[in-house]
Amino acid sequence: MKVNSTALSSLDEEIRTRMQDWKEAFESKDVDSIMAFYAPEGFTAFDLMPPFQFEGGEMWRKNWVNFYEAFDGPIELELADLRVYAQADLAIARCAVRLAGTMFGHHMDSWVRTTNCFQRIEGEWLMIHDHVSWPTDFATDKALKDLTPAGAER
Repeated sequence: MKVNSTALSSLDEEIRTRMQDWKEAFESKDVDSIMAFYAPEGFTAFDLMPPFQFEGGEMWRKNWVNFYEAFDGPIELELADLRVYAQADLAIARCAVRLAGTMFGHHMDSWVRTTNCFQRIEGEWLMIHDHVSWPTDFATDKALKDLTPAGAER
């Protein structure tokens, strides 16, 4: 099967634009803005905070409310090494994300790994799965929050 490279680059750009728009919504700390990026039905997430798995919009909305309430002042994100794999109505975007701000009164500045799965629903790319994680040191059972991806600065 021959794939049209122009169509693929267009899909790639659509997802890259969507990720940049998501970043801006994230930094705005506006729950309605960030929720507009997620599919209303069938959405799941594996996030840094419990529970193990989020199912559905209302559970995910509550997570965002709690997350934003934990931050004093602005949140800064940086996306690095964004890779997009897209065909037809499904796409995967994966990248490193630097999250910086003051959470629970303490400055944090940490890189996480993120994978977002998108589906084009009624003409709009919406996330159907969101996965965020830190590497783990199994010897100490601790998340490694001070690692920096290759080529990125802290």
